[in-house]
Amino acid sequence: MSESGPEPTSPQSDVYTVLLVVATLFLAAATVFIAIQAQQFFGRWLPLNL
Repeated sequence: MSESGPEPTSPQSDVYTVLLVVATLFLAAATVFIAIQAQQFFGRWLPLNL
């Protein structure tokens, strides 16, 4: 049996997962903010006539 060294351990808090969650929440909040501003300025949620 050959020993290949210690087994890798996973970090307790994954920094990239936290950054992904923060970025997602920021994007959702910014989308809601822009939708509210468009509603106030143009009277509808989507200002373009699509």
